[in-house]
Amino acid sequence: MRRTSLTLTALAAAASLALAGCSGASSSAKASKAAASETPVPAATAPVDCSTLTIDSDSESLPTVGGDAGKQPTVTWKKGSQAPKNLTVKTLTKGNGAEIDAAGVVKANYTGWQWDGSDPFDTSFKSGAPATFPLGNVIQGWKCGLAGHHVGDRVVMSIPPELAYGNKAAQDAQAAQAGGAQQGQQKPAGTLVFVVEIVDGVSGKISGGSASATMEGEEAVSQRGITVSGELGQPAKLSIGADAAQPTKSEVIVLARGSGPAIKENSTAVMNIAGNYWDGSQPSNTWEQHAAESINMAQAQQSVPGLIGVPEGSRIVVLMPPVQATGQQQGAPASAYVMDVEKVF
Repeated sequence: MRRTSLTLTALAAAASLALAGCSGASSSAKASKAAASETPVPAATAPVDCSTLTIDSDSESLPTVGGDAGKQPTVTWKKGSQAPKNLTVKTLTKGNGAEIDAAGVVKANYTGWQWDGSDPFDTSFKSGAPATFPLGNVIQGWKCGLAGHHVGDRVVMSIPPELAYGNKAAQDAQAAQAGGAQQGQQKPAGTLVFVVEIVDGVSGKISGGSASATMEGEEAVSQRGITVSGELGQPAKLSIGADAAQPTKSEVIVLARGSGPAIKENSTAVMNIAGNYWDGSQPSNTWEQHAAESINMAQAQQSVPGLIGVPEGSRIVVLMPPVQATGQQQGAPASAYVMDVEKVF
């Protein structure tokens, strides 16, 4: 299971998002309606240990897939065929890009059908762009089915109900569940079939992105009472001086500037993060966990607009002020983080 970083908790609290973060427990972001409608993906379900599953690579009952890669696919069902009992993932086209693991982030085109259904219940093609998402935030059939595949792969997946949404359709209280369905629509029941094209992606174990960055912000970081250790491209640590003044507003300091594509308002950024609350009570370090975090800018820019424009490959320091509790939202103390921007989608 992944541990959600304190950074994401602080960002989410500041943006009034329901993102829970705790040591040793898995968690997932419940995106705002606006953000979710821009990224239609099958929403997270109860976590399973992928290593305990039987995953088949083919089945005679799988439908025949038509259509070229990059375009809306079609499926032709075989008369009288019964849905496979196991999660079944057949590779239609093999790619040679990066391998994706269950903690990774994927950019993909996809279309989904209920078993033996005539029309898809959802497709990324209607938005005109692939969807980007961490595999920890989607249904378990996606997480376990796509883990081990590579960028460039095109697959057809048959996902049994227990790894999707069960056998009974349910009303969704949140927006963008069941692959981007709007509030009040139903999650698809039973066995689901997806055709997925992995356009891009990274492993959750990604690291080293800042190796060629150029130092520029040492003095600004020192003036805030922050010390960052660790060579560029290597795991970093951050310490907060005893006399350091707590931040009163969010601030992003580029400690070392990379040369990759810049973070945009609709980007997903994959980052390694080390940081702590201002009192030192809850250290967090994704380098030690071997699981980088993905941050959706549609959510994070509300609280940390300074992330927009930061290039891939940069090492940055982010300062967060205390966040007051509001309603059911839990507050957060002031905090500081060092982040390596490993990948920008």
